[in-house]
Amino acid sequence: MQNPRRLLMTLAAAALVVGACAPIADQSASPTPAKTPDIRRSKLDIAYTALTENDVHKVSSRKVLTDALEAVRTSAKQKGWKEDVATPEFQDVSEPVLADFRKFADAVSAIAAKTPGLSPDEIGDLVLRSYTRSSPDCHTYYVPKRSAVPGSGVQAALPPDSPSPRADEAGLEFRLLPEGIGYFKWREFVRNGTYDVTAEVKKGLDALLAQGAKAWLFDLRGNVGGDPPQAMASWFLNGEPTLRFETRTGSAGTQSGIKDLRLPEAYQLPLAIILNRSGGSSPEHLALALKENKRAIIVGQRSVGCLGSVSPLNLSDGSFFAVVGTEMVGAITGSRYNNVGIPPDVPADDANAIPTAVKILQAEIAKRK
Repeated sequence: MQNPRRLLMTLAAAALVVGACAPIADQSASPTPAKTPDIRRSKLDIAYTALTENDVHKVSSRKVLTDALEAVRTSAKQKGWKEDVATPEFQDVSEPVLADFRKFADAVSAIAAKTPGLSPDEIGDLVLRSYTRSSPDCHTYYVPKRSAVPGSGVQAALPPDSPSPRADEAGLEFRLLPEGIGYFKWREFVRNGTYDVTAEVKKGLDALLAQGAKAWLFDLRGNVGGDPPQAMASWFLNGEPTLRFETRTGSAGTQSGIKDLRLPEAYQLPLAIILNRSGGSSPEHLALALKENKRAIIVGQRSVGCLGSVSPLNLSDGSFFAVVGTEMVGAITGSRYNNVGIPPDVPADDANAIPTAVKILQAEIAKRK
C-alpha cells in the first residue's frame, strides 16, 4: 500500500505543474496594435515634395510643415479635441526633408487618432490648402476632387448707346464705339480643338477695321487667362523683347514678339488696355508685353499680379495641385510684376474705366490727323 503522505505530495506537485502551464490572460496577452489613422499621407507627401522642390520663391520646408500642422491643429480644436501635440523641430531649408515630413505626418496622425470628426479627406484638403498659403502666389493653388476652378470677374459698364451682342465660347464681344474706337472684351484666352480666341479676335479686328476703326480698346477686366498671348502681342510689335523668365535657379531666357505675326500698318492704331484686380495671368502677359514696349496705354487699376507659370500635379484621388515654377519679369525694364501687379498708366475705377480710355484714345486719334 502506497504511503499516504507520499501520495499527497505527488498530487500537490502535479497540481503545481498544471497551474504553471495554465495561461494567465491579463499578464500574457499582447495588446492589440492601434490602427494608424488615414491622413492621406501619400497625397500630402507628393504635394509637399513638389512645392519645396519647384516653388520659384524657394518657400521654406519648415514654414510649409509648421503652417500645415497648425491648420490641422486648429480644425481639430474646433471639433472638440482637447489635447495638444508639440510642433517638431523642422529644418529651415528650401528643399524637401523626408525626415521632417515623417515628423509632421506622425504629429498629424496623433491628432487624427483623437479627433474622430476629422475625416481623411478633410485632413488632405486642410493641409494642401495650407501648402498654397505658404507660398502666396496665384499660380500655387489646390483644386479638391469633384471641384471646379471658380471664375472671377466684373461686369464692365458699357456706354448706354452700345448694343449688347451675343458672346461666343470665350465670352468674346466686340463693336465699334463712337469716334471709331474698336471695343473688345472676352473672359478667357481659350484655345482648343474647335476654338481659338486669338483667331476670333483677329476676325473682329478685320471686321471693325472695315467699318472704319481708328483705335483699339481691349477690356480685359475679369479675364481669367488661359492660352499664352504671345501671338496677340506680336501683332502690335516688331520682334521686340516682351518677357523674361525667372526660375528658382536664375534666368531661363527671354521671349520676344514674332516678327512674322506683326499685322500690317493699317492695324497699328492707338491701343488701350483696361485692367483691374479681377482676373489675371494671360491678360497681364499681353498688357505687360505692350506696356514695356510703349505700344499700349494701361487704364484702370493695378492688376492682380499673376505673371508666372505652373508645375502641374494631378493627384491619384482626382484632385489637382499646382506650384509656381516660373515668374515673368519685364524684358525691357527688368521690373517684377508677379505678386505685385501692373500699375495703370492712367488710373480709373471700374465705373469710369471705359469713358477714361475712350477719351485717351480720342486724343491719340486727333494727333494722327
